[in-house]
Amino acid sequence: MNRFHGIDWQNPWVFWLLLLLPLFVWIGWKSRARAPRMFHPGFPRGFHPRAGIRRRISSLPLWLRLLALACLLVGLARPVIRTPWSEDSVNGVDIVLMLDVSTSMQIRDVSPNRIEAARRIMADFIAGRDRDRMGLVAFAGHPVTRCPLTTDREVLRDLLDSTSNQDMDDGTAIGDALMMAGNRLRKSMTKSKVVVLLTDGQNNMGAMDPLAAARVLATEGIRVYTIGLGTEGVFEQEFKLPDGQVVRGKVQSDMDTRTLSAIAATTGGKFWRALDRGALQKAYAEIDRLERTRISTRTQWEVHERFRVWAFAALVLSLLAWTLEATVLRRVP
Repeated sequence: MNRFHGIDWQNPWVFWLLLLLPLFVWIGWKSRARAPRMFHPGFPRGFHPRAGIRRRISSLPLWLRLLALACLLVGLARPVIRTPWSEDSVNGVDIVLMLDVSTSMQIRDVSPNRIEAARRIMADFIAGRDRDRMGLVAFAGHPVTRCPLTTDREVLRDLLDSTSNQDMDDGTAIGDALMMAGNRLRKSMTKSKVVVLLTDGQNNMGAMDPLAAARVLATEGIRVYTIGLGTEGVFEQEFKLPDGQVVRGKVQSDMDTRTLSAIAATTGGKFWRALDRGALQKAYAEIDRLERTRISTRTQWEVHERFRVWAFAALVLSLLAWTLEATVLRRVP
């Protein structure tokens, strides 16, 4: 297909027929030369009141017809204008973020404390995935869906910032929280369904065993990435209780790395141990690399035919030639 000045010609071979136009010019002149001359009986031979004008434009119909024929040939070459437009095919990822908000998440072994560090790093993770649907499940003694799957990053970020253990029993119900996150993804039609579980403890509340929950999610095609945050031990510091009261005391922080690792392995995910803020940041960065949205762009061409313009021009020129011969250049017998 040939392109000329932004126009595509579907039948470019038709232009070879333009080489016949000189032959038509020669035939036209020969026909005019052989045509008998007619004179008006009321005037002397060779005289006509409009002979000067007629002589000057006598060949105009011939040229108009030749130009009409040229326009018709251009139209038969089928000029089209193609307008490109791109269509993105997005194979997104549906992600549910799970955030442990139990009392131990206020321990300051991770600066400024575990839950604030988690919020800030999760917020960066959310901001970097603008094409995915994401949701948020918070859990302590029981889980709560803070945000269903959405593409509204501002709403998700606001809900993340305001997430706490207020009105929640203290504890760590990992199994129940996994089931709630799985329910958020169960009706998802995307090929990649992901749960990112962040906790600093071990399952000690709820009715569902974490490994049993992981097996259920695996049958649904849901992959779980697990992150164990903070160090283990006894910490003495101030804590904000669910009722808002601030107390000072000792808190035991234990980590069940074996269960977290098994949850990830069961679902085809991965486990990270994050002892500090830098390690936590690296864990989310690696999850971001592992679960990338696949985008394929396909270019479509919108075709606009331009045959009618040339055909209309040929018709107008032919009518003009006929009009001249029927009026100004009409031969009087």
